[in-house]
Amino acid sequence: MSEPTQSNKKHNLLKIGFLVIAALVILLQMFNFKRSMIKSPYTYLRYLPTTAESATYWFLPMVFGAVFNKRKLRFNEGFKAWAVMEATLIAYYLVYFIMKPGQMSTWFLWGIFFPIMTSSSVLMTGIVFGLLVQPVIYDWQEKFSHKQSLIILTGLTFLGFALSAGTYTLNYSIYGLYLILPFAWGMFLGRIKWTAKRTILSILAGAVAFISVEVGVPGFDAVYWSQVLQGKAINGSWNELFLINVTSPFICLMALAAFAIARKAIKSLEEKDLGFLVILIVFMQAPAARKFMASLKYGTGSRQLNRLITILIMFAIAIVWHFVLDRYLFRFKPVKQINKFLYETKSFGDVVEGCFNRVWGFIKYHRTNLLTWTFFFILAFASFLIESDNLRIQITTAANVNAVVWLVGTKLGPLLLTTIFVDAFFTILYFVTTRYWVSLITTTTVVLAWAIANKIKLSLRGEPIYPSELSEVTNADSLLSMIGGQKTLIMILIGLAVVIALIVFCEIKFKVKKRGNWKRRGLWALASLALFMTPLWFNHQGTPIYYLSGAFGNRQSFRNPERDIQVNGPILNSLNYIDLQIMDKPENYSQSQITKLYQKYQKLADQVNKTRKNNLSDQTVIFNLSESFMDPTTFPTIKFAKGTKDPIPYIHSLKNSTTYGTMLSAGYGGGTANMEWESLTGFNMGAFSTSLTPYVQVVPQYQYYPTIGANFTYSSAVHPFIGTYYSRIEDYKRFKFNKFVYLGSKYKIIDQKKLGTNSYNSDFTTYANGLKQINSRKNGQFINLISIQNHMPYNNWYPKNYYAGKISGDLFSDGDVRTQMATYVMGTHYTDEAVKKFIKQIDKIKKPITMVFYGDHYPSIVSQSYTSKYPVEMHSTRYFIYSNKYARQHGAKAKLTSKTNYVNTSDFIAMMLEQTNSKVTAYQALLTEVHKKLPALTISYSDDSGFTLVDQKGKEVDPKTLTSSQQALLKDYELIQYDMTAGNAYALKIKGFYTMKK
Repeated sequence: MSEPTQSNKKHNLLKIGFLVIAALVILLQMFNFKRSMIKSPYTYLRYLPTTAESATYWFLPMVFGAVFNKRKLRFNEGFKAWAVMEATLIAYYLVYFIMKPGQMSTWFLWGIFFPIMTSSSVLMTGIVFGLLVQPVIYDWQEKFSHKQSLIILTGLTFLGFALSAGTYTLNYSIYGLYLILPFAWGMFLGRIKWTAKRTILSILAGAVAFISVEVGVPGFDAVYWSQVLQGKAINGSWNELFLINVTSPFICLMALAAFAIARKAIKSLEEKDLGFLVILIVFMQAPAARKFMASLKYGTGSRQLNRLITILIMFAIAIVWHFVLDRYLFRFKPVKQINKFLYETKSFGDVVEGCFNRVWGFIKYHRTNLLTWTFFFILAFASFLIESDNLRIQITTAANVNAVVWLVGTKLGPLLLTTIFVDAFFTILYFVTTRYWVSLITTTTVVLAWAIANKIKLSLRGEPIYPSELSEVTNADSLLSMIGGQKTLIMILIGLAVVIALIVFCEIKFKVKKRGNWKRRGLWALASLALFMTPLWFNHQGTPIYYLSGAFGNRQSFRNPERDIQVNGPILNSLNYIDLQIMDKPENYSQSQITKLYQKYQKLADQVNKTRKNNLSDQTVIFNLSESFMDPTTFPTIKFAKGTKDPIPYIHSLKNSTTYGTMLSAGYGGGTANMEWESLTGFNMGAFSTSLTPYVQVVPQYQYYPTIGANFTYSSAVHPFIGTYYSRIEDYKRFKFNKFVYLGSKYKIIDQKKLGTNSYNSDFTTYANGLKQINSRKNGQFINLISIQNHMPYNNWYPKNYYAGKISGDLFSDGDVRTQMATYVMGTHYTDEAVKKFIKQIDKIKKPITMVFYGDHYPSIVSQSYTSKYPVEMHSTRYFIYSNKYARQHGAKAKLTSKTNYVNTSDFIAMMLEQTNSKVTAYQALLTEVHKKLPALTISYSDDSGFTLVDQKGKEVDPKTLTSSQQALLKDYELIQYDMTAGNAYALKIKGFYTMKK
């Protein structure tokens, strides 16, 4: 073998050996050894990970400096290192997101494309900085002798340590500037002649430094903590680990020793080999690296073996990836052009000017697009601000912050995603109309109108507009009456006229040239249409769209609609509701399991029925939902002037003679249909994984939907208002109701009576029509009786209002709020009188009648944000269950004596059956068990999922305190509800489950 061949072979072996050892050292640092080592019984091992990390920060820039010391670099070398880092980060995170899609976020995406700005790798940033200033260091070292250079570098090393007091932390890219110093050391070390004496002295100095560190660091750590315990120092007053800080001269000496040992191998490296080290550094320092690497398992059962396998895999990947990048990266046209430009540019000023000219040229050429996107971002931002509460956003149920600061600081992702959807809507319009201003102004009008409409409903009802409610446009007349009537309509028409005039003016005066040809616009329009299909998967966990949406920070709780729309904006909030996931599927859900539950609760029903003598179908049962009724004397902080009469004396008097208590509502200021659904079905809103309206999103899925009314030969609903809200007309057909009496129905609403200037029919009208229905049939029947009198708004309806000026309290400091509250309280007084009259009337009827009266939710008078302070109180309404004299004479109880203080709407079926002494079905036996053995159930008032459990004293109960039998009962209940809301309705096929066998 010839001498040159032997030399080349030795050269290659040194290079390969160095790269393999360097790779192992770097890849070891993908794992967090600090936590495990700090627990080591051997003191000298505790600080090895930190020592190795600091030494790596010194040694690797030294290597780069030594390799790039032979010539004065062009500006493209820093870009080449950055390009390798960028390509590696893209590939790395692509794999990471495929394997861990739930970790995807816009911050990671931002970090991929702007790694230096986001401090993705401070070590790589330092190396890029070093390559950029290499020409300056090169010229400087050319001017000075080796001795002068050594003195300057040594002085800078000690100066950096002294100025930072040994507390320098490489957390952010700006700190990477310090790594120019070890880079300069590397250039110096690559220039000098290494004698055996210098090599030995360097190695000995490194050994002494290492020993000093091993002894000194634990010693200073002990001194530090002893001072803290003695009160002579406070935690963080100085860095007890300063000897192994990255600026420490001891670390410099250890890196110098490592360089001396590996100098021949380093000398054998070529510039292109350093791309391999760049890849390894990215693997070591990518923000997700340690968590990602530690999560990889191979079924070995050994963490150390898992780590070894991971290191070997990443080493092999780095080799392959280095080969791919070395061969193809700089052939990629954009990279090739930038690299060529930077190589040919001779001065920093030319680089800056050239970059500016290219960026400015791009901006000028695409100025219409850029200005349009910028405007849409501002429009998206404005839509978020519209939903805020006086520029405050409720980030949790107990805290709110400045809206502008919150959105800019934490909600860039949802803002960007909203902007993308707005632009997609514009693109579709633009393709159809081919008119820029028509499309832009129409898009702007739609976005702002949607935001304002949501804000209006949010203010009035405490919830946004749901997509399923768009069908309510058929009730435009009544909707307008709630928000100003003709005045609002006139304002809308004027606004539309202004918009049309603005469009015409802009199209004539500022005509914009069409963007792209029709084929290109068509492709973008198709892509935009496809984008609007993606919300169908927003709530489908495990799908790519779900994770991508989440990466933009679009996370919906579905339990606090007010907070959701404020943090996600009106557009994303609506898109999130397009395809709701109703309930999480129970693990044991199957037809056979439902059959087992039927058998279990049918046995229980048989036991219960031994003590019950009445048949439900023989009774007349009224479920009376009283709109927005609550006991005004229980409103938090409310005070009535001394001597003020009780607004609801009759209902208060029922406390002593009949079943009476507090009902927990799942809504505030709204949610009527949800409370109605709970009362009729016995199901509970708290079991749902999202905030929805079952009447709109659940019931229409079924041809027949079981309610308590199905247990009667005749059932009806009476509502002296428009009947089309919440799909009631169609849903009542699915409930198999025989009749629905409402304004506009074929059945006339009699005795229509309005009080004062209140536009709604009074409760006197409600009960007059209820009484008519009772008297229309001789036998038993079920009546769902819904009032409307106390519906918002509360616009000082009643002349000579007795309660005006007599209300005060912390929540009523505003005069308008006091006026609204006085109007509301007067309305409850009229309800009290109507109830008194109705009960006297049914007491005279010679057939068993039982009335379940309940308020559905609080009135929307004060801000919903107060519910975080008074969660149970502001979700508590009044209820009572009254059986008339004839019913009591024929087996009905006058009053239930247990579990009545706090109940949920879903408890009413079980309670009514007990009070009427009626036999139960298997399902009703389950409801009876839930009522008797579990705390009252309702939606979570403090979290985004699950139940709130409330005891009979009105205190929340920790779910963890439930016994195993209670937890099993709750699971049975949820399983049946899943079957009838998101499942296959197996229980409907079982005779005798929901209704008595005939």
